[in-house]
Amino acid sequence: MKQPYQIDLGTVHIHKNVIADIVAAAIADIDGVSLIPRNFSESVLELLGQAVPAGITVYIDENSDVSVEIKVFVRYGMNIPDIGRHIQDVVRSMVQKTVDIGLKEINVNIQGIERGGQ
Repeated sequence: MKQPYQIDLGTVHIHKNVIADIVAAAIADIDGVSLIPRNFSESVLELLGQAVPAGITVYIDENSDVSVEIKVFVRYGMNIPDIGRHIQDVVRSMVQKTVDIGLKEINVNIQGIERGGQ
């Protein structure tokens, strides 16, 4: 049986800012959860055209394993451990589906509680 010819077209590199954008989109779809606001240095970087979503840090170690740290606020009255696990599940699923990368760790840091009207 003949083997089909395979042509190597090169490699695909995915910048960690792309992963951060995917995580930000996943967080935006979760009701009652929001990323922390930008700090001054992130605002300056955005003005210079190097926008990175606030509250998301992507780490790539020497073994090319990808980890994500997410800092969020949650709405008052939500079960924090449950919403933390839900965030991890949604982010893992979205990154896997979008760029076919398995995340080593997804660390969710709840930075505060948002109350109604604030």
